[in-house]
Formats: sequence, structure tokens, C-alpha cells
Amino acid sequence: MSTLDLQFRIDMRKLVLPSVLQMLVGNSFSLINTLMVGSLGDAAVAAIAAAGQISFILSMILSAIFGITAFITQFYGKADRMNMRKAFGLMLISSVVITLVVCALVSGFKEPILSLFMKDEVAVAYGVHYLSVIVFVYLINSIKDVYGSALGSIGQVKLTLVVGVIAMIVNVGLDYVLIYGKLGFPRYGIVGAAWATLVSSMIGAILLIGYVYWKKYEINLKLRELFSLDWPFIKKVYGTTLPLLFHEGMWSIGNMLYAVAFGHLGVAALATFQLANTFQGYFMVGIFGFAYAAKVMIGQKLSLESPDEAIVYARKFTRIGLYAALIASVVILLISPFLYKLFPNLSTEVQSSFRNIMIIQALVMVMFFLNNLWIVGMFRAGGDNLYTMNLILITTWVITLPLVFAGAYWFRWPVEWVYLMFTLEEVSKACIGFFRYRSNKWARNLVRDLQEEL
Repeated sequence: MSTLDLQFRIDMRKLVLPSVLQMLVGNSFSLINTLMVGSLGDAAVAAIAAAGQISFILSMILSAIFGITAFITQFYGKADRMNMRKAFGLMLISSVVITLVVCALVSGFKEPILSLFMKDEVAVAYGVHYLSVIVFVYLINSIKDVYGSALGSIGQVKLTLVVGVIAMIVNVGLDYVLIYGKLGFPRYGIVGAAWATLVSSMIGAILLIGYVYWKKYEINLKLRELFSLDWPFIKKVYGTTLPLLFHEGMWSIGNMLYAVAFGHLGVAALATFQLANTFQGYFMVGIFGFAYAAKVMIGQKLSLESPDEAIVYARKFTRIGLYAALIASVVILLISPFLYKLFPNLSTEVQSSFRNIMIIQALVMVMFFLNNLWIVGMFRAGGDNLYTMNLILITTWVITLPLVFAGAYWFRWPVEWVYLMFTLEEVSKACIGFFRYRSNKWARNLVRDLQEEL
């Protein structure tokens, strides 16, 4: 075994397991809320789905801002702590400002926004009450997640994992107490789920940020450092990140429009779409961990003079992703006949559609895995954001959205057929993205480029 192979295995083992566990914990928030709210019926699940689209759009926009972690990783790899802290400060300010704008818009237009996804008055009312609380979660997470992403970008995953587990335990306990009215509390229903999320998010933020400053991690930024950024630095970092912001914005709006299309088919179809997305995220937890490890490991290799070792790592991660996807597909096929039984209070229509959609997911899971690994784990590590922006414009807006809307509005296809059109985004993305992956044009040294321009 070569030295490079040995180093790859050591680094991967150190990063992947904590990353997978962290992603598992993160996805558990959504799954737990869906499971517990599922007992309230189709309308409550549809309301969670509609409100979740706003959360999803914000999270995707912020994930674009978190693309700045590519600089943090490469500066860390070159032991340039000053510029690493500057990049972190820029990421923190950007995240908070964007979230404040979104919070103001959501607070002012809750009902009109929710009405885009569903016409059922009961479901809209559920959603309004839910959003009235969840909007505060957005602001808390806009700060907490910046610290978590920065820690992850330098390989410090254990802290965010431990804090995530604590927050999840709190969330589960409060969900049970507040949704169903246990231990002397009133039965709050869907609003109880929102309050549980708010409290657990606050506890997670206090623990994570407090520990960063107590242990004096590299990102324990002082207030004056936040306002000491210079324009050439900001311009260069934003020049690389803004295409990613546009990419994530267009992709998240596209996904919101998918929900609009499914909502046009009825509350049952939107509830089915929510369940499918929740479980898809859960089954992809493994590849999220590998994609994160790939981003850190490949990003650090790209900070060296030659990209050769980064490209070797990319090939290794792709093989791992392919094998993991095949295993996940088999698992989904085996358990899909039983998953719907987790939701006995949902309508027979939703249960039947959900079962069929899980089979569709199993058939295209390889595409989901490879896209996540290539785009998040490799292309972003090299700041190849302009390409991914163009990729999304073609696969989401030119190919898939027209087909989904034609199926929902024109042909009025069953939800399974519309979902099949929805998966064509991943199929087309993988087919086109493969050529970029093989070209190695994504393997760029961002730190060297930045230093040459400053």
C-alpha cells in the first residue's frame, strides 16, 4: 500500500464516521417532526412540507455562503490563520444579513407564501402558526451553522456531533411533551413541534459557540475582527462564491416550484412529496458524510502546488460513492413495503403513493449519490461554482421543471408519475456532470489564485 493510499484511509476514517453521525442527527430533526406530526393527519404534514420549503430555500442560500469554507479549508491547509479568520468573519456577517432579510419577508407574508403550495384552509392555518415560531429558528441557526460549517471545514467534527446529539434529544423530548400535551402541558399540536425546534436550536447554539470560545478554537473571532475586512479580499472571495449563491438560489426556488406542482395535485400529493424528501435525505446520510470528507480532504490537497493527489482522492471517493449507492438502493427496496406503516394516521392514498415512490428512489439512488459527491465534495472544494450554476440552470429549469409542471397541471398524472419526472433532474445532472468530473477542470488552487491577485 502506497503512502498516499494509507493517508487517504486514515483521513477518511477520521472524518467520515463523525460526519455521517452528524448528518444522521441533523436529518433526524426533520424525520422526528414528520413522524410525530404525522399523527395529526394529512393537512398537518402538508403544512410542514409547505413551511419546510421556506426553510429549504434559506438553507440552500446559506449553503452557498458556506461555500466560503473552501477558502477556510485551503487557508487552514497552508497554515494561514489570519486569512482563515477573515474568511470566517465574512461568512458569518453574510449569513446573518441574508437571514434577517428572509425573516422579515416571511414574517410579513406568511399566509400568501403558504397559499402558493396549498389551497386547503386548515393546512394554511397550521402553517401560519408553525411559521410564526420557526422564523426565530432561522436566525439562531444562521449563526450556529456558520460555526459548525467552519469547524467541519478544518476537520473538527466531533464537537458539532456531540452538540447535535444533545439538541436532538431535547427536541424529541419536547416534541412528545408539547405536541401531545404530556407532563401537564397543553396539547399544542403542530405549534408544539415548532417550539420544540426553537428551544433545542437555542440550546445547541449556546453549547456550540460557548465551547468554541472556551477552548479557544481558531474561529473564536472577536467583534472587532468582523469589521476589519478589506475590499480586495471580499471581492475575490465573493467573486468565487456568488455563482454558488446564484446556483443554490435557483436550485432552491426550483425545488419550491416542485412543491407547488405537487401541491396542485392536492394535500395528499404534497404530504407524499414531504415524506419522500424526508426519507430520501435519511437514506443519503452516508453519502453526505463522504461528500463532506471529500471536500475537506480534497480541498487541503488542492492547496498544494500540484492537484495530482486531489484527483487521486476524487477517483477513490467516486468508487466509494458508487458502491454505497448500490447498497442503499437494495436496502430501500427491502424496507419500502414496510415504511408506510410508520404513518397509520395518514390516508390510504398517501401510504400507497409513498410506497411506490420509495421504489422509484431506489432505482435512481446512484445518481443522487454521485451528484452529491461530485458537486458538494469535489467541485466546491475547487471553487468550480460557475460550472455548477450552469449545470443547475440546464437540469432544473430547462429539463425537469417543465416536465413536472406539464405532468401536474396539464396531464394531471398520478403523483408517482410526476415524481418520476422530478427524478430526471438527478439523472440529467449525473450524465452531464460526469464529463466535468473526468476533465479535472474543477481542481483549482483557490489560495494561490487569491494571493496572486491581492
